[in-house]
Amino acid sequence: MSEKTKSPLLGGQSEQTAKKEEVGEKGTAKSTVIASTGVKAEALAKFPGDTIAQTKYILEHGPHVDFILPLADGEAQGAYETVQINGYKLTIKKGEMVNIPKAFAMLLAEKYRINMTAGKEMRIDGNTEKEKALS
Repeated sequence: MSEKTKSPLLGGQSEQTAKKEEVGEKGTAKSTVIASTGVKAEALAKFPGDTIAQTKYILEHGPHVDFILPLADGEAQGAYETVQINGYKLTIKKGEMVNIPKAFAMLLAEKYRINMTAGKEMRIDGNTEKEKALS
């Protein structure tokens, strides 16, 4: 997502309510997190061979943004969603503003953008010819 494209899911200011946990097998994948050279080098030096710890270090020392996950229809207040990068999981409370690493926010924003547009061309209200035929 470019800087020109602003997601409605990003922004605002509030307290951090995300809880972090480490899971997965160590060293199963190469780090795909984009980080400054200094932070990435520090992570590689501090945690050689431990991809999860490296990813956690890079994300925690990188840029953070305020983000809110919408509650789905019928979903109870206090529901959580878990997102994972390179084995490092972040569990985020829905319906509240949280401050999370930008990489997680970009991943979630893309997921919700796809969900909002999926099947749009098949909807009756998205096609004027179908609307006219049914009226």
